[in-house]
Amino acid sequence: MLMSREVEVGSRVETIAGASAYKIEGKSLVVLLVNCTSVYNKTLEFWNSVDTYNPSVVIGTESWLKGDINNAEVFRAEFTTFRRDRSAHDGGVVICVKNIIASTELWADDDFEMMAVKVKGMDPKHTWDITGLYRAPNEDVLAIERLEARTLTTRNLTKRNIIGGDLNLPQADWKGDAEKGADFRHM
Repeated sequence: MLMSREVEVGSRVETIAGASAYKIEGKSLVVLLVNCTSVYNKTLEFWNSVDTYNPSVVIGTESWLKGDINNAEVFRAEFTTFRRDRSAHDGGVVICVKNIIASTELWADDDFEMMAVKVKGMDPKHTWDITGLYRAPNEDVLAIERLEARTLTTRNLTKRNIIGGDLNLPQADWKGDAEKGADFRHM
């Protein structure tokens, strides 16, 4: 089970080995990104990570879940779990949100392994769209273009977006220097 790399996003985020804290109504909204590589077979490791970082939201990629696996077999009752399973082997995305936080599924893509959940605070200024996605290494960039289209249509001034997942883009320059990085559109 792999944890995400540390990433800093602005001055309002504290990063701890894959868990990022965002401020929501004066309290931290902690988001944990986990590459599960079969959450069903690694349930103990998954929940050990959750217990270690105590996140409000967990985005899991490569969940490897199928429709015949019930949420209760893998996930705790203290979380609301949203899934976008893959019909074939591997892949899949799961977003778990603590029950004390209001959350609803915004959308799940029919063609690609991506989905979004709205996490809402009591004040409308504190609303987050959390998107989880997995792009298989052999997929073309249509998944990324779909992600862009989906996130652009749900943006407004009272929402903030958190996007987490595994894009499988080893050539990408994640530090933002496009002049030196590879152009992923031509992979």
